[in-house]
Amino acid sequence: MKFLAGMRGLGSDALAVGLGQFAAFIYPIISLPMLTRLLGVSAFGRLVIVVAVLQLLVRLCDYGFSVSAVRRMATAEDERVRSGVVFSTLLAVFMLWFSGAAVLLVVASMVPALRGNLSLYLVGALVIVGGLGFPSWLLQGLRRMRLFAVITAASRGLALIGLVLTVHSPGDVGWAIAWQFAPPTIATIIVWPILLRGGIRWVRPTWKSALFALVDGRHLFVSSIAQSIMSSAPVVVLGLVSTPVNAAHYGAAERFGNAGRGVLFTVTDAMMPRMVDARSRKSGAVNSPLAIMSAVFALFALGGLGLILTAPLFVPWYLGPGYDDVVPVTQIIGLALIVSGGISTLMLDLNARHFYSQTAAAMMVGAMIHIVILIPMALVFGAFGAAWALVISEAVVVLVMGVLSWRKGRESAGFTDVRASSDPGPTDNPPDREGATRS
Repeated sequence: MKFLAGMRGLGSDALAVGLGQFAAFIYPIISLPMLTRLLGVSAFGRLVIVVAVLQLLVRLCDYGFSVSAVRRMATAEDERVRSGVVFSTLLAVFMLWFSGAAVLLVVASMVPALRGNLSLYLVGALVIVGGLGFPSWLLQGLRRMRLFAVITAASRGLALIGLVLTVHSPGDVGWAIAWQFAPPTIATIIVWPILLRGGIRWVRPTWKSALFALVDGRHLFVSSIAQSIMSSAPVVVLGLVSTPVNAAHYGAAERFGNAGRGVLFTVTDAMMPRMVDARSRKSGAVNSPLAIMSAVFALFALGGLGLILTAPLFVPWYLGPGYDDVVPVTQIIGLALIVSGGISTLMLDLNARHFYSQTAAAMMVGAMIHIVILIPMALVFGAFGAAWALVISEAVVVLVMGVLSWRKGRESAGFTDVRASSDPGPTDNPPDREGATRS
């Protein structure tokens, strides 16, 4: 009975987040074929290159807070401490956006290959800042999964309406980019009146508390940068060493994979509070770490297999003429989705035990290997080679992360203490943690 009760709770959280994300993907499901037809292959390739670069700014603002902030909120003693974590982390996020946007615009103005799209990068950066008030970790850390699901779906739906009303030709690429990053901005407007009425209260953040949030998530930031390299680099590299057509083919296939990754990684992040509980409370079958990890990997495996099997029928019909070569690329992306399930489950377990540096080390190894093999494979084989480079590098990450997890498991005597960590971080120091969230 305890096991069934635990699985029902686990399933409830996963189902709420999963359904919200699935509903949210109405946006890419409708927008992708619409954009490929209205923009054409060349303009669509330009769009995916600009979006890939702007995703680096999004990754910078995430920094790793989707793990570190959720973990700190899950272990907070009371509402005031939890609210302090929220506002200090948000201050850190705005600091990251300001520095990242400045660097992005300076680089875009200096690099000839990027200069022609400078206005598009400016539009994207301004829309992104509007959405900083609705990070994925906010409602997950507050354990408001159903509210997260509803607002995520609603904001994507409203953005889709805006896209349909404003994008009609290749000259509307700017509008397409704006609506691509608009959902979090819309969600910010919706969620904060709700949160301030109950569940969170204003706590003035300090520079010290924001710095603490940055220091606590420093290893996770390295992981985030590594993930950005592996996800954004293929389109950018194809745009530089190959052709916009190859970039468009990979970008279209990647969107199918990202649809699954967006849902499944969000579900995984939502499991962090339960994973922390499982590791710290020795809760046995009710919140079994193995049950959580197995369920998460099974979802990734089902998603990847579904993409592999349906691509030959679905992709040509969905994308329209000129995209037949996307089918094999999409199938390889489906294989990569299965492999990324191994990354997701191992990372969830390591991060729940505060082994942030181990996940960072594994991700950086994978990112370095990815860059080394991506450029020649993209140059020779185009989108097909770039997709295989992703599979190989992610398989390396699984191997390295598995070895590190096994070694840490032996050192921590069975993974029973959530505070056991080989890299004592700021969160291991209660006085500092309290000082960082008290205003």
